[in-house]
Amino acid sequence: MPRPNSPRKRPRRRPDSIDRAARAEVSLARQTAQVKGKNGSSDGKQSSAKPAATKARPALKGAAARAERLKEPFVPWAKRSYAILFVLIAAGELIIGSLAYFTVTGAKPSFGIFLLGINADSLGPLIAVAAAVVAAQAAKYITKESRSLRFMESAMAGVIQYFIWFLLFIALLYLFGLGGNASSSKSLTINEPIEIAGLAFIDIVSFVAAYFVYPPLYKRMRLKPPPPRTPRPPKGEKATAGPKSIVDRMDDAQERSQQAKDTTP
Repeated sequence: MPRPNSPRKRPRRRPDSIDRAARAEVSLARQTAQVKGKNGSSDGKQSSAKPAATKARPALKGAAARAERLKEPFVPWAKRSYAILFVLIAAGELIIGSLAYFTVTGAKPSFGIFLLGINADSLGPLIAVAAAVVAAQAAKYITKESRSLRFMESAMAGVIQYFIWFLLFIALLYLFGLGGNASSSKSLTINEPIEIAGLAFIDIVSFVAAYFVYPPLYKRMRLKPPPPRTPRPPKGEKATAGPKSIVDRMDDAQERSQQAKDTTP
């Protein structure tokens, strides 16, 4: 039995737009926090996706690798880098000469004179090339150059320095009246202070001259990539067309006869 005076039910109050927007933001922030905690990332996105695999270019070998290196643009070093290179070459020759001094048998010259005339030894060219190859790697590490010197580029620095030194050494022998013994330089004994000063002078001049001569000389003598092949011009229509058939020959003969009739008076 219903109550006689039942209370009236008040209509449910609907939240206004501001309250609804605030509740939506709170629920969205809560969902975002849950997703972040589940995935373990700061942006809530799954970080387990694997990056797209890129195909690595196979390394070239042999002639193909050399041709690829030749196609690279030639970028010369800075002048400061070349100066450091030749200073390191000089230091390398002194170090190698110091080691070679202990391998000399028999009568030995003084240590200082042996180092000044290290290039006069039979192993002089090899010492210069070995010092240049090692100095090129050290110079790149010191100067932070972007391009490494090639093997022949490094070896040519030592060859040029030795060639300049050898020419100056021959001139020094003739200057002191020892030109007749130039071929047997091992038997020469250098004791005069002026001769020692001359050896030191040509050592310094050889490195300074090589610093100025080497960059432009190698730029001219380096191996350059072959010029690109130009495509062959297309063949003419006669060359591309096949042999004429009997019908085509009959048509050509008819045209020639018609032209002969038109030219007759």
